Amino acid sequence: MRYVILSDIHANHEALTAVLDRAKDLAVDRYICLGDIVGYGASPEAAVELVRELDAIVVLGNHDSAVLDEREAFAFNRQARDAVSWTRSHLSEESRAYLGNLPLVHRLDSILCVHASPSRPAKWSYLLNAAATVNQFTAFSEQLCLVGHTHCPLIVKMTEYGPTALKGPTEWLAVDGRYIINVGSVGQPRDGDPRAAFGLLDSDDGVITILRVEYDAAAARERIISAGLPTLLGDRLLDGS
Repeated sequence: MRYVILSDIHANHEALTAVLDRAKDLAVDRYICLGDIVGYGASPEAAVELVRELDAIVVLGNHDSAVLDEREAFAFNRQARDAVSWTRSHLSEESRAYLGNLPLVHRLDSILCVHASPSRPAKWSYLLNAAATVNQFTAFSEQLCLVGHTHCPLIVKMTEYGPTALKGPTEWLAVDGRYIINVGSVGQPRDGDPRAAFGLLDSDDGVITILRVEYDAAAARERIISAGLPTLLGDRLLDGS
């Protein structure tokens, strides 16, 4: 099976459509979305509609959850809280219902899908590096755990010496190996590369590739500012910060 893996779209219509256009050339069997379809960006309804059209495997992200329950946004910074409040008033009841039915985790053969971490899916922990995954491998039995949340690509393999970050962007996955994989963010990358990030997983050949796509970030920024959302949320799209 060939899976396209999306994460942290964050209502960025320009980035999502660019990624989906690229995916048309990849002979995809199924899409996986690791949450945070909405939040930050100015196209939440369009983002939800596009993901629904993919008939994707989708899990709940913390921004998706905060749109449904404002208490979830208490720990957010001011800009994120403002975006959640704005998003809440710009989503249809149908889209809210869709988000409300998303699971925290999804198991698919030898793959576990979760937004933040396998050990505490509802606590929204950040797995920023290999060291942060030390206690995570005991929380799942599958070969692969796909995560998002940090907006930064990361491929970690459990070795006899502990978890080790691999260089990527393409890695061959050992049949007897176990991995935690973050393909980065479609709609708001934070690794210094402003291009939209997504993953291609070939489970038959055992290969994961993290791909980057140019998109019109200036247009996405202008859409955010025109909507009255915090300017910072648009500015950071230009440099991937």
